[in-house]
This record gives sequence, structure tokens and C-alpha cells, in this order.
Amino acid sequence: MAYLEVTLQVAADNRAAAAGVYEKYKQPFLGTITGAVSKELLVRDEDVQVLHGF
Repeated sequence: MAYLEVTLQVAADNRAAAAGVYEKYKQPFLGTITGAVSKELLVRDEDVQVLHGF
């Protein structure tokens, strides 16, 4: 398994919106990207991370 980690610097006030974008695109990503098997969100005090599993 291989992973792609994307780290985003998101202001604290916008983290809920970032989580909404994640939720909106999680299923389309998993359903249309060849080899995609997982997508996880980590919201931390300093950033937002998305981990894509292939």
C-alpha cells in the first residue's frame, strides 16, 4: 500500500469548512480514482492533513 499525505495550512476559523470539502469529495475520490482504497482526515491545531491510500 502507498500513501499520499497532503498537509494544508487552514486558519482555525475555516477548519469546519475544510472538513466539509473533505466530506463532499471523499466518495467521488474513492469511486473514480483508480487504485484509491482510503481517504482519511486529520484536523489538528496547527494544520489539516488528508491521507490518501492506494
